[in-house]
Amino acid sequence: MRYSGLSKSFIGGILLSIVYAQSITVLATRGDVQVEQAGGNWIRATAGMKLSEQQKVRVGQQSYIALVFPGNKARELRQPGTYTLSQLLSQKAASDDNPYASKYTGYVLNQAVVSGAGRASGKTLGAVTRSTMAPLPRTPIQSSFYADRVQFNWDRVPGSEGYIVQVLDDAGQVLLSQEVAAEQTSLELNLEGKVKAGPCYYWRVSTRRHPTLHSNNSCFRVLPADRAAALKKEEEALRRSMDPNSALDYAALGAFYEQNGLYGYAWNAYNQAATLEAGADGYVTLRDELSQRVARTAASVSE
Repeated sequence: MRYSGLSKSFIGGILLSIVYAQSITVLATRGDVQVEQAGGNWIRATAGMKLSEQQKVRVGQQSYIALVFPGNKARELRQPGTYTLSQLLSQKAASDDNPYASKYTGYVLNQAVVSGAGRASGKTLGAVTRSTMAPLPRTPIQSSFYADRVQFNWDRVPGSEGYIVQVLDDAGQVLLSQEVAAEQTSLELNLEGKVKAGPCYYWRVSTRRHPTLHSNNSCFRVLPADRAAALKKEEEALRRSMDPNSALDYAALGAFYEQNGLYGYAWNAYNQAATLEAGADGYVTLRDELSQRVARTAASVSE
């Protein structure tokens, strides 16, 4: 049995996960959030920071913090005030009894560790504006989708005059071509009956202004019907427990998608979390580092 796939980063991620699981971890912050230190000093809270139950956090006006406690219990704070973490954990939350919430909150934390929580991404929210003529796809390569809900995302290009999205087979033949408006940077397609489960299909996008300048072809697949049905069932159970205004809940939904190889849906869910709490560094990192995590996963499998 070969162990070359157990890279230093993988082993380091396991060790970090153990350390993080034994403490309270700051998953995301926005605005004026501070943590009390020994001696009564207060410092700014940052994503990735590890805290103990004896510490306090202070949330300023229009600020936000998401915390993950041991056992993957999660708390979001938006109301201004000072909170003792031990008291915060003792207060019952609806998500505490939800096995899906606990499972995927833990996965979110794992992915935040792997991505380098607390390290600024330097990227902006949502679909950014680029000066090049070919749009940059945001949907990670090797994404799997439900056949009836295939989703593509890309960056906005100024002066695009609209976009042209094409789906191709493995021989490069165009199976579908669809135009969308200039303000649109995403497209959802029902490809049921048009593509088969398993093979790698490709998609690309260009602007209407420069229709021959395409993005690189990106591989995607659709799931077999039985696998799609099983995942949809779990997804529906997870969604029923979600607060539509909770960034942390959308991050957990993104973790469900990511863990199951549904990377295009994962990007959308992380982006929704980042949009709900605009400027919260942890959610931006989860979204912007997704493609790198996918690449690392693919590399470890191939070794």
